[in-house]
Amino acid sequence: MHPARLLPALLLAGPALAATPQYTKAQAAAGAKTYAAQCAMCHGAKLSNGGAPKLAGTTFFQKWATNTLDDFHFIMSTTMPQTKPGGLKEAEYINVLAYILQVNGFKPTTKALAVKDLKAYTFKK
Repeated sequence: MHPARLLPALLLAGPALAATPQYTKAQAAAGAKTYAAQCAMCHGAKLSNGGAPKLAGTTFFQKWATNTLDDFHFIMSTTMPQTKPGGLKEAEYINVLAYILQVNGFKPTTKALAVKDLKAYTFKK
């Protein structure tokens, strides 16, 4: 394909990665419960006050700013919880991710967070 024809396609594809993640209040509430039961013992009740890597705040954003939510979800769903990697249901991982978004200042919407959409979202505000 001629480079001049490729540029418009790249420009259209670019903003999709910068889309604001969408999740519902219900997902974040369910995620908070799962987080408290499965994650807080290592990451801390505030997501950034445990011995494990921080899941909120500046350090978290610096680490994950260039990755998609799909990248984060893959790591989370294949390595966590540490006592049983991959041991949660898919909805539980998505809900925990929604909770992490909420704690990090992303606002809930009426559209649920879904695995199929994770490549379109980043942790950039």
